[in-house]
Amino acid sequence: MPTKFNFIESFDVPFDSEALAAFAGNVEAANERVLDLVVDANRRLADLAVTVADRVAEVFPVTVQFADKLPTPTESAERYIDFVERAAAANREFNQRVLARLTADADSVVGTISQPVATKATAKKAPARKATAKKSAAKKAAAKKTAATTSATSS
Repeated sequence: MPTKFNFIESFDVPFDSEALAAFAGNVEAANERVLDLVVDANRRLADLAVTVADRVAEVFPVTVQFADKLPTPTESAERYIDFVERAAAANREFNQRVLARLTADADSVVGTISQPVATKATAKKAPARKATAKKSAAKKAAAKKTAATTSATSS
């Protein structure tokens, strides 16, 4: 007898929209706090790097032969920001494609799940492993005795 699953039926669980909204607000507030911590840490690290670089330059004057070909700090920052923007755009596009695919496939998935399931399933048996040859403890002991007597007689 085929089994039929139907996941479209409603559950008898009350939906508390206020609790869900409060939870979403808490998650958003936590995200903001984490983002503020990351931004603050980045600012402090940038200030530390600039300070250390300035002090090292004062103590150890070094001339770099190709320094005029290196990008300025402003150019480097612009390149980094451009990279981050492109990465975020690619991530956003990927997430939108996944979401579109999930919503498009939702009807087919629900239809597939609610289809009757066959009761007979054929399963393939895994091939049996070949047992590896192992010496028994008695054979090992006999081999040790033979080796010991051979070495004793040869000396």
